Amino acid sequence: MNWVGLWSLIMRENVRTIKVINQVIWPPIISSLLYIFIFGFSLGKNFEIGDVSYLVFLVPGLIMMNVIMSSFEESSSSLFLGKFINYIQELLIAPMSHWEIALGFLFGSILRAFVIANLIFIVFLFFIDSGIYSVWMYVYFILFVSVIFASIGLIIALWAEKFDHLAVLNTFFITPLLFFGGVFHSIKLLPEIFQKISLINPLFYMIDGFRYSMIGVSDGNVFVSMAVVFVLALVTFSFAVYLFKIGYKLKV
Repeated sequence: MNWVGLWSLIMRENVRTIKVINQVIWPPIISSLLYIFIFGFSLGKNFEIGDVSYLVFLVPGLIMMNVIMSSFEESSSSLFLGKFINYIQELLIAPMSHWEIALGFLFGSILRAFVIANLIFIVFLFFIDSGIYSVWMYVYFILFVSVIFASIGLIIALWAEKFDHLAVLNTFFITPLLFFGGVFHSIKLLPEIFQKISLINPLFYMIDGFRYSMIGVSDGNVFVSMAVVFVLALVTFSFAVYLFKIGYKLKV
C-alpha cells in the first residue's frame, strides 16, 4: 500500500472541497433549512407520524438526502474533471494501484458527507429537541451510504463523456428515488400496493435505517436496512475498483 500517495490524494480531494466551500457546503444546509421552514414549521406544524412530530421525523430524511447527493457529486465531479483536464493521467502513471486511486476519491466523498451531515444536524438542534438514538448506527449508515454513492459517482464519471452525462443519474434516478424513498413521508401512510413498491426502492432502506439511528423510529426492519446498505456498498465499490483496474475509458 502506497500510504503517501493515498494520503496525498485524500488531502487533494479535501483541499478541493475547501476551495469550493460556497458551492458544496453551504447550499445543502440552506436548502435543508428551507425544507424545514416550508414543510416542518408550516405544513407539518400540528402533524405527527407515530409518536414523533413531523418536524423530528423529517430531519433524518433531509440529512440522508444530502449525504447521498453530496457523496455522489463529490466523486463524480472530481474524477470527471480529472479526465477532462487530463489530471487523471498523472495518477495512472504514479506508483499507485487501482485500489489506492479508488480509495483516495472515496475517502474525499466520505469526509464531505460526514461534514455536511453533522453540520446540518448541528443547525437543526436549534429548531428541534432531538439527539441521536444510536451513535454507531448513525455512523454506520452515513459511512456505507456515502461509500455506495461515491462509488456510483466514480462509475458514472468513468462512463461520462461530457458534463451533461453526470446529471443523468441524479436527475432521472437519484432524485425520484429519494422522494419516493421516505424522505418526506412514512410509507405506512401509503396504500398497501405502494408500500410494497417502496420496498423495492434501495434508498428506502438507507433513509429508514438512518431515521432509526436518530429517532428510534422506522417503517421496516433496521437490520434488513443495514444488510442492504452493506451489500450495496460492497458491490458498487468492487465494481468501481474493477473499472479502474481494466482502465475503462482511461487507457487509450
